[in-house]
Amino acid sequence: MQYIVVILCLMAGYIHAAPAETKYLTNVNVTKCPADAIEAGDCVAKIVNTILPTLRHGDPELNIPAYDPFLIDRLSFQYSSGAVSGRISVRNVQLYGFAELTVRKVKVKHDGKKVQLKIDTFLPKMNIIGDYKADIHVNQLQLKPKGKFNLTLYDVENFVTTEGEFFTKDDGLRFVRLVDIDANPKIGNMIIKANGIFPDPELDEIALNVANSYWRDIYGIILPETRKSWAPLMLRLINQSLQNVPIDQFIETSDESTT
Repeated sequence: MQYIVVILCLMAGYIHAAPAETKYLTNVNVTKCPADAIEAGDCVAKIVNTILPTLRHGDPELNIPAYDPFLIDRLSFQYSSGAVSGRISVRNVQLYGFAELTVRKVKVKHDGKKVQLKIDTFLPKMNIIGDYKADIHVNQLQLKPKGKFNLTLYDVENFVTTEGEFFTKDDGLRFVRLVDIDANPKIGNMIIKANGIFPDPELDEIALNVANSYWRDIYGIILPETRKSWAPLMLRLINQSLQNVPIDQFIETSDESTT
């Protein structure tokens, strides 16, 4: 859910005020991408990797939030797998490390009305801190832990697939709106820290030792089970930014491609 910033910056350029009252991102000092979808992927990846550092602190007028740290006020996850079920709520979440993200490859497909993007990214390290509380049922046992958490993820490879559609605003400019998104992050290693799991700190330490030993199993369960919570958030944040990115300003016209 850390890879939001990649899509936020897709097809974006340096910040520039458009002639109209609405402020848009334009392609100032950025090479336009070929109209041919097969050739556009490498160009899109290059633009994102070039522009990403310039948007680290965001731009309120463009509805682009700061992304390092990326802040989440609150988010809730509900899951059920085997004998374990429950709900976890997190607040005051801060995600650090996005500034080091690299887009390795982009594949683009479009037919003039709809567009599909497949994005391969790499992040060497990400740190996530915040507050949590949970209501967990393990068979007949009920736990209600509450406290702070600190997750450190290493060597994060993420494969994101998005489905979108083109639309035209009243000013005649064309934009992209995403209608679906899926992410498949693969993590090299994870270190989990937290308090408040049990009243006894020694039991906390035991629980964390178990979690850090079996984090791959835990992660494999939680990611798909919580998709219905994080996917709508990603779509909302991305579309909020894309509404100020006129897509045709980043695509070569037939005249430009022949010069």
